[in-house]
Amino acid sequence: MDYNFVKVNEFTPNAGGWTTIGNISGYVQSDNVFLLTLQGDPSLKIQLSFLSAFTFRVRFNPSPNYNYTQEISAAVVSRNLGNVNLNVQKINNELHIDTGEIQLVVALQPYLVKVYRNGQLINQDYDGDNLVYIPGQQVVANFKVYPANAKYCGFGEKAGPTLLKNNSTMSFFNYDNFSYGSSPVPTTNPSVPGPLNPRQSLYLSVPLLIEVNPAPQDDYQGAPYAYGIFFDNPAQSYFNLGSSDYSNMYGKYYFGALYGDMDYYFMFGADTTGVLYQYTSLTGRSAMPPKYIFGFHQGAYGYYSSSVLSVVANSYRSAKIPIDGLHIDVDFQDNYRTFTSSNIKFPNVAQYMSYLHSIGFKCSTNITPMLRNDGLDENGEQTPYTQRDALLAINGLIYNTMAGEGPNPELYSGTVSYGNNSGKNPYMPVGAPLGTQGSYPDLGRTDVSEKWGEQYAYLINQVGMDMVWQDMTDPAIANAPPSTFPLALEVNNGIGYVPHAVCHNQYALNLVAATYAGLQKLKPEKRPFIITRGGYAGMQRYAALWTGDSASSWNFLKIYIPEILNISLSGIPISGSDIGGFAMGVLSDPTSGTTSASQYVNGQIIGAITNYELFTRWMQIGAFLPWYRNHYNGYQKQFQEVYAYGEPVPTNCRKYIELRYRMLQIFYDAMYQWTQTGTPIVKPLFVTDGTDINVFDHLDDQFILGSDLLIAPITGQHETANPPTTPLRNVYLPSGSNWYAYMDNSYPLQPPVTGGTLVTNYYAGLDLVPIYVREGAILPMRELEQYVGQLPQNPLTINIYPGPDRSYQLYLDDGISTEAALSQKYRIVTISHATQNNVRTVNLIRSTDNFTPAEPYYFVALLGTAAPSSVNANGNGLPNVFDPDSLAASPVNCYYWNSGIQITFIKVYDSAANTAVQAIF
Repeated sequence: MDYNFVKVNEFTPNAGGWTTIGNISGYVQSDNVFLLTLQGDPSLKIQLSFLSAFTFRVRFNPSPNYNYTQEISAAVVSRNLGNVNLNVQKINNELHIDTGEIQLVVALQPYLVKVYRNGQLINQDYDGDNLVYIPGQQVVANFKVYPANAKYCGFGEKAGPTLLKNNSTMSFFNYDNFSYGSSPVPTTNPSVPGPLNPRQSLYLSVPLLIEVNPAPQDDYQGAPYAYGIFFDNPAQSYFNLGSSDYSNMYGKYYFGALYGDMDYYFMFGADTTGVLYQYTSLTGRSAMPPKYIFGFHQGAYGYYSSSVLSVVANSYRSAKIPIDGLHIDVDFQDNYRTFTSSNIKFPNVAQYMSYLHSIGFKCSTNITPMLRNDGLDENGEQTPYTQRDALLAINGLIYNTMAGEGPNPELYSGTVSYGNNSGKNPYMPVGAPLGTQGSYPDLGRTDVSEKWGEQYAYLINQVGMDMVWQDMTDPAIANAPPSTFPLALEVNNGIGYVPHAVCHNQYALNLVAATYAGLQKLKPEKRPFIITRGGYAGMQRYAALWTGDSASSWNFLKIYIPEILNISLSGIPISGSDIGGFAMGVLSDPTSGTTSASQYVNGQIIGAITNYELFTRWMQIGAFLPWYRNHYNGYQKQFQEVYAYGEPVPTNCRKYIELRYRMLQIFYDAMYQWTQTGTPIVKPLFVTDGTDINVFDHLDDQFILGSDLLIAPITGQHETANPPTTPLRNVYLPSGSNWYAYMDNSYPLQPPVTGGTLVTNYYAGLDLVPIYVREGAILPMRELEQYVGQLPQNPLTINIYPGPDRSYQLYLDDGISTEAALSQKYRIVTISHATQNNVRTVNLIRSTDNFTPAEPYYFVALLGTAAPSSVNANGNGLPNVFDPDSLAASPVNCYYWNSGIQITFIKVYDSAANTAVQAIF
């Protein structure tokens, strides 16, 4: 059997030659599981099971007498999603199954599934072709109806300038897609590779479709609804959402895969949050990450020595640009030996790492799954490679055995390319290639996974690394189309040995799972953190994601927001791109943001600098998205650190880095909500304001952070365009709430803008990001730090905006240890506010109270107020101290009114489990 990468228009279940399920001859019910027998071939069966009142599963494998009791998914952690009591009736040739929340009608003559919510149709198989396969093969697909007004999103990491992927066709195959330009796509125009093309494969595969229908009509007439379909198949898979690229797909969509099961989970939700709650219950959520990962980070390929890295670290501190993370690429290694460090380039490495820690940095280095073969160290000598030897000792590396060819005693060896060193790195010969050949762990085996995790001991326990940067997870193999293992290569998928094609996307998931477990064992008292370049559904249990090798172009900035929002809608809370672009832009491309080609002059790289306007806008957007790392190829680009640009770039970037650091509590609280419900940190407008149908016209360049911050950055070129244009944009403010322009407590609040308004021609120069705050919002913020943990005490200011009564859940813990997860050492405070006549009341009630913050007090800030006539806390009147210095110095509860910005500031000592603050005006 041939195993190949298949482009999206070459997967053709709509072109004939496929077999439909046809009639069902009978079924057997066992509790909440139904086994349906095909009339045309009694050896084939469909399994229909119910996981909760909201979720059901359809599973079909075209192999005769397939064993459905064997579960093979690495993505799913729990299929017990809630109690379900089925009401089942057989009416004529239909099964009617009522869960109490949804109703299924399963037609048997022929097979077809329809899903209803209280009598309203919300999903159905396409009549005629529905579940299809090719006899004698493993290929499967399922057709569904594409109803009017349906909106499709999710799908993990996908390119394209729009969040909604209606009328798109996509392939899911983890791919080393440098600059989003190397994955095979159809050759017909406009199907060219690049960031605007959603048809190509990228580094991450999450085959999750979310349909949101805000205005159902025709057969679907009724209330708005949402549902998700998770197609759990780690082989190359596909979604076609009404794209007639090779056939007429009007009114239908399909999903399918080249190998394995048709195994999909249908998850109903009244809205998107309901769908995500079920999906993340199915595939898992993580514990809280270290708080510092929400800070700003800097990385580069080309930080090849401690002296180079020290310049970066100290320059950031001197420039007073807040930063927490430093990320060191494979330059850190002893001659590209994974898990090692270079004694030449990073001498006394533990002492050096201790120094970086002392000035507030947390560090990672790049770990790929490749283990170098030749035994040569950085001195050109044959020396032991203990980490590789440990895996060899258990026969834990992949052998060069191809499907159908019998065992091969030789190890599989693949080549990794790290580019070229033009001479910048003096520890490498001029013009020498960067890269090597190596072998790979067979991570589907439990013993190999465990042994892999143990190999981090040197980096974590001796060097003192804080986190792991997991790269080349595809796995990436140079000069081996499709840039990965041979698809016929036999690997372990956790059940047994199969061709790599059958479980390709699972390899990255196995890799981050093994790393995470290893970090947990090595430092059980410390929260692990992994930033990875790829994965599969369920990877959110172990790692955050960066979106691979972006390039410096305005098109990459254009896709940034929709790409990250769709990743968030796919169960992954922490993601971001390489700020500024990892690679150079293509100079012949008019959207390129690279100033010139690079040159090697007197030992330095000169040129290829990311355009200052593009860089500033990228930094501004990144300040409000979960993962915030500037990362670039230092072997091609002269620089990309914020401080290295001329003014006003550092000032304009510093402004929003500082704002992010003061807003870190908002990110942290939103992350905690994700751990409980799966609701993303950042969201498209319809997640929070879906009752306003107009928000669907404004999904690609604005978003919600938390619940109440609307961020509307500039994503297009203006100042450096030819000819220059004025940086104007429109901002849509959803109806149902009024909105305040964000003043950062530096100016009085302006009157609120009525929801449903399109603010036109908002001028946003390079020093400004349009931000609006929902009326009634509660925004907890802290004082500025240069890194997380710099200040022994950093009190909260709880900003209360005028508006309707609201509440907010504040989450507090130590930010670094595992005590919160293991011993419930955290505090949850419900903050609420209410206004009655001339009295504004703020309540703070602790529901969990097993952690005491370092700060002995906090501030309540009532925005948009006149001077209060009196203020009390728990009924005790508070003195007016009249100025901010006296407020800060006061040893007792007190308040003052700032007339310049019209905010009442109340200082409250944190001594009571329940506190009520009242201000009378």
